[in-house]
Amino acid sequence: MSPEQEAEGVNVPAIQPARRSWLARRLYRFGRNGFSTQVYLIALVIALIGPGLLFTGILLMRYASAERARFEQDARENVRGIGLSLDRDTAGLVSVLQTLATSPRIRQGDFEAFDAQARLVRESIDLDVLLRRPNGQEVVNTGVPRGAPMPMMPLPFDTDLSKGAQRAMVSGYIPGPTPAEATYAVGVPVMVEGEVAYILSFTVPLSRLQGILSREVVPGWTTGISDRTGIVLARLPDPDSVVGKPRLASLRQVQTATPGVWEGQDRQHKPVVVIEARSRLTGWMVATSIPQALVDARVRRWVWAFAGFGLLVLATSSVLAVNLWSRVSRPLRLLAASGPALSRGEAIPRVPSPVHEIQRLGAVLSDASLRLRTREAERDRALADTRRGLTALSESEARFRHMADSAPALIWMTDESGGVSFANLHFEHMFGIPAADLTNEGWERIVHADDLESFRAAFAEAFEARAPFRTEVRVIDRGGAVRWLRCEGVPRLDDDQNFLGYTGCNIDITDAKFAEEHLLLLIHELNHRVKNTLATVQSIAGQSLRNLEGPEADAARAAFEARLLALARVHDVLTRESWEGAELSAVVADAIRPLESGDGHESRFSVVGPALRLPPRLALSIAMALHELGTNAVKYGALSIEGGTVEISWTVRREAEIRLYLRWAERGGPPVKKPTRTGFGSRLIERSLARELAGEVTLTYEETGVICTIDAPVPPPGLLERKSAAAPARIAPLPLAG
Repeated sequence: MSPEQEAEGVNVPAIQPARRSWLARRLYRFGRNGFSTQVYLIALVIALIGPGLLFTGILLMRYASAERARFEQDARENVRGIGLSLDRDTAGLVSVLQTLATSPRIRQGDFEAFDAQARLVRESIDLDVLLRRPNGQEVVNTGVPRGAPMPMMPLPFDTDLSKGAQRAMVSGYIPGPTPAEATYAVGVPVMVEGEVAYILSFTVPLSRLQGILSREVVPGWTTGISDRTGIVLARLPDPDSVVGKPRLASLRQVQTATPGVWEGQDRQHKPVVVIEARSRLTGWMVATSIPQALVDARVRRWVWAFAGFGLLVLATSSVLAVNLWSRVSRPLRLLAASGPALSRGEAIPRVPSPVHEIQRLGAVLSDASLRLRTREAERDRALADTRRGLTALSESEARFRHMADSAPALIWMTDESGGVSFANLHFEHMFGIPAADLTNEGWERIVHADDLESFRAAFAEAFEARAPFRTEVRVIDRGGAVRWLRCEGVPRLDDDQNFLGYTGCNIDITDAKFAEEHLLLLIHELNHRVKNTLATVQSIAGQSLRNLEGPEADAARAAFEARLLALARVHDVLTRESWEGAELSAVVADAIRPLESGDGHESRFSVVGPALRLPPRLALSIAMALHELGTNAVKYGALSIEGGTVEISWTVRREAEIRLYLRWAERGGPPVKKPTRTGFGSRLIERSLARELAGEVTLTYEETGVICTIDAPVPPPGLLERKSAAAPARIAPLPLAG
């Protein structure tokens, strides 16, 4: 027999099918090679849990089914009993009414005599008797004193009874003045000459139904009666909380196989079993709600008994399973113990086992141990060659990384799929992100959002063609500033011209498309300012000198020159700041400087406010407004006499946007009266300034002095000017001088 045949568990006698049957050959094969581990595992599972689960399951299912059926039958009998009691009580009331309906006094119209008869009936059964016409008009009512006016009181079944549909009818829930006075009615038609002339009825309090329920109540059960519309008429226990309300819908969630039996939840969301029966005479529903815990209480006691028996069966099965498993575990332990010998290159003896797979594994490991001993030398030589190659590769990669990290440019590499596989340390210095975070798609974090798609498209186009590429892109550095990079990359190929990826270099060119951009911005800004200034001068001149001659012309020219000087002063402030904005305190100081006496006396101005940088357009507008206010104060206001003062104050609110609140207030001047005509200065302040600032400007003439308030948004310096440079300059026409 060859080693291969021995390893496969095949022998010469086993391959002679002519002399042995199939079953004999299989038994001989199993006896020779052992059973499979699957056979032992299946036997273990069956021995462990099969008998106990099967036996316990059958007993529990049969007992639970029988107990549940018996319990439901008892509950159905209880509900049917309540329904029969309800029908008997209602039938008795109908019988009394039908007897009264045959009274000749009704047909004779002798209602006083019938009232006396009805009151006798009321005393015997303690229920009010009502005789009404089909339209609801009462004729006799034992619930009110004799001779009292009879009200109109229709009942729900009047229409059906007046048509002669039935001989008797029972209403549903009828509200009363209070919940405790709610009732239901039982009525019969009174026939006169073949037609329904009257309707005779009882008004029955709901407490009568509570009495019927109390005779059939079972401790722990909740029993109730509801009318045909689902309104609860009576319930035990706790009737006051539900009588007069719709029946709880959650009681009927799942219908069982038994008719009239449901499973659901009560008002406390606890599982219950509901048994229903409908009254044949009234059509009302009688239902009992039983907590699921009560239904299962009897079964639960037997479950514990069965559980104890199951544990006994489980223990017996476990002992049997341990005995079976020992036949498998012993050879497995021997195989596990041979592991260290195999790792040392020693020969491993064959492990005998009745399990076919373990026996096969032992033979394979024994043969493998012999082969490993012959291959150790080859393995050692191959490992030595691999170590030398890895060392050389590591040294080469270290040299490349050192050179790349020392370079002042951004050096990167991609793999054959286009993902970034290397980025030098210069990336970390510029962007504050570890170079490892920029691999794969991490580089997208540093590219400006507006350039990301175009840069990705340029790279994808070059990558598809395996061609060099060069482009320029904006990035965000570690400080949040925008910088420009010139990106260049070339494809990398191996000796067989297989594409390996890209190698590239990025150069920072921010200082240079910024210097040019700044120069272009200054040119545009200068042109824009000159246009605005010329338009302003034109408007001031036209308003100041229009239709004036002689002394008035001189005054106009003086005003014109003063306004030009104020405009020039604020232009000086903006020029010092390269037209990038101006501090509000500097604008105020230049505006009031010509108004100071200059003789060494104490200043007549009080200036208070925080630091705030204004865009050029707002600085010009506020400077002109302060000039007009100061000129008016010198001529007519607080600065026209000794002792007068001016308070200039402002505050800044920083919320969703920055807003400026500036206040000019005069004190100590001559009494002020509101002018009868509006001059150029007032119009400049109230109209043009408000429109220019996109805010609110208020000019009031208090008796103590003029007060001007400005409330306007302040865009960040540069934003307003960039918007102005992007659009043609427009100067709003100033109002004509008065």
